[in-house]
Amino acid sequence: MRFAPPPTVRVAEHPGGMNQVLARSFNERLIMSLLLQHEGMTRLQLGQESGLSAQTISVIVRALERDNLVSKGEAVRGRIGPPTTPISLNPNGAFSIGLHVDRHAIEATIINFVGEPVAQSRSPLAVLDVQTVQDTLTGTVDALLSELGAEQRALIAGVGLTLPGRFEAGGPEEQAVLAHDFEEDLRAHTGFEVFIQNDITATASAETLFGQAKRIDDLLFCYVCEDLKPRLILGGRIYTGATPQISICDSKAWQLTHDAIASGAQDDDPAVSQWRGTVVEKLGSLVQSLGTFAKVSELIVSAPVPKSITDVLVSDLKLKVSDDLSVTGSQFGPNALAYGAATLPIHSRFTAESP
Repeated sequence: MRFAPPPTVRVAEHPGGMNQVLARSFNERLIMSLLLQHEGMTRLQLGQESGLSAQTISVIVRALERDNLVSKGEAVRGRIGPPTTPISLNPNGAFSIGLHVDRHAIEATIINFVGEPVAQSRSPLAVLDVQTVQDTLTGTVDALLSELGAEQRALIAGVGLTLPGRFEAGGPEEQAVLAHDFEEDLRAHTGFEVFIQNDITATASAETLFGQAKRIDDLLFCYVCEDLKPRLILGGRIYTGATPQISICDSKAWQLTHDAIASGAQDDDPAVSQWRGTVVEKLGSLVQSLGTFAKVSELIVSAPVPKSITDVLVSDLKLKVSDDLSVTGSQFGPNALAYGAATLPIHSRFTAESP
């Protein structure tokens, strides 16, 4: 198995919520990890991939069925032997909340057990200070939970919270936001277990769990806005050490680009095309430098822009890099950072770490 959930920076104590599946055995996590990677697997396939005995597989599947975490598909009859029944994760077996703190807003989402978005929201921040962020986080969670039924709320696996490594201004208020214990505030307010992680690391993790990198061991993930923020994934493990943050443009220029996109500007808009050209140039140089010490087969690009603009960016990058490097855009769209936050509880609660 190659699953390696990124270590959370901190986890709030006194976990609550979803107590019936608070702690799963390693073998159960192993089976769920396989089902996250492969949609629909028979008991035989699970045994072959995990190395567990048929009896152990049967015991685990029954336990996961009892907790409503997996479901059986229709039996498939082969040429020889009895029919086989594929087993899949139950989309409604668990839910997870994701919150991302940006300097202008709180991006939020709820996803189900197979990574499908259930609810999304964006709450602007009037100012970036501890009290405003705290009030907006709790208010956003309350609003999201109000959209769920009682049964769904009982199956919340936890809350994922992501923050950037730094804010552009870097003043005392911004530093206070990064240092504050928001996860304990959220735990006390919701009763759920709370996980916190760097935003780009969490989003790269989402790609390995639900995105384009499900079955890719070696890749480069890049999130681009005013900066180019890369994460190198080798052997399925996310490298979270000191990572370069390459400037694409200053905050003022990015805000103009972002405002133009929000107003409906397409890829041929001057501000957008200039931003896109700089991204292609800087990312092409990064890929070339990376090739001197690591071989990756895939480049996945994520950006807070519409899919149409990401598609053009990907097309431009394909012309810039070598043919043996596959370039794709993230499937998570403009809400990718909140999506990354939402995967943290699922990654930490239900998957097996690589040895």
